[in-house]
Amino acid sequence: MYDSIRNAPGTHVHHEETSEGSPPSFLRIEDAIGAPDPHFPNGWHEALRATIDDPDWPAATAADQVDEFDGHRRQLELVLDGLPDPPDTAADRPLATSVTGLVTYATCPKRYFWTAVDPLPRRPSSAARKGVEVHRRIELHSLGVVPLEDVDLDTFDRPMDEAKPSSGGMDPFETYRSSRFASTRPRFVEVPFDLTLDGDARVNGRIDAIYEPEPGMWEIVDFKTGRPSQLASMRVQLEAYAVAVDDVRFTPVKPVRLQVTFAYLGGGLTEVTEPVDSDWLKAARDHLGHLIAMIRRQSWDPTPSSACHSCDFLRFCPMGREWEAAST
Repeated sequence: MYDSIRNAPGTHVHHEETSEGSPPSFLRIEDAIGAPDPHFPNGWHEALRATIDDPDWPAATAADQVDEFDGHRRQLELVLDGLPDPPDTAADRPLATSVTGLVTYATCPKRYFWTAVDPLPRRPSSAARKGVEVHRRIELHSLGVVPLEDVDLDTFDRPMDEAKPSSGGMDPFETYRSSRFASTRPRFVEVPFDLTLDGDARVNGRIDAIYEPEPGMWEIVDFKTGRPSQLASMRVQLEAYAVAVDDVRFTPVKPVRLQVTFAYLGGGLTEVTEPVDSDWLKAARDHLGHLIAMIRRQSWDPTPSSACHSCDFLRFCPMGREWEAAST
């Protein structure tokens, strides 16, 4: 943490000691004869002299204090037995993350580290708040109800900078209202899930909507308020959603066919759809398992990309700053 702050642009170090300095020229322990001692009332020097004169003196003196010592020891054992067990360390607990966390790690492990492992302060984002508002309006349109609870920024899966609405052009919600999705009632809206992967790793998330265009066919849709992203890591979100639908079983009967869709609402509607079959699901599970394994190995090497432009931690990341300078 100190090195990250010291190396950040704009940081001025007034003084930094780099050596241990010179040792004192003379080190002496003052004579402690007569000093109070809980074990030797007359001081340890007197006890040493008594032992020199009579080698059996320590054993005889200790024998006189055995009963008192045993009493203190039993009292201490009772106190220790009444203490609660120490809490599990983070290393002992199963990995728990979110779909957003997996997308963040796939984009840049260092960004995940500074977000979930050793969090650094982040800038408040009005764009992210706007993205949440659009998602809530879509949810209300689909449900036809107005919930009473407040919404925070963690309500929806919002990987990376894709929560940023497109500047200019048609309002994202108006784009949604003119799309095929607004005229169809979803089978599920904002459905949460808790998925177990790679043994005991837990991944939680929330799917925007699941439509059923025809009996037995489900379409998992995630709405994005921005324009289409070029980040390959974004696909992790759809992978996690499809695996969740296959594993969690939102209904007693699984869908016969499945497809996943990103619906980008920024600058007009853009749909990116993929059909899901058994091979697709296997590849998705393998990819998610690989990400989880890398997190468990604590691999935090940065992977600079276009995501660096919107990264809150850019000033602390030399590789990210170099990539951004080279790309401009």
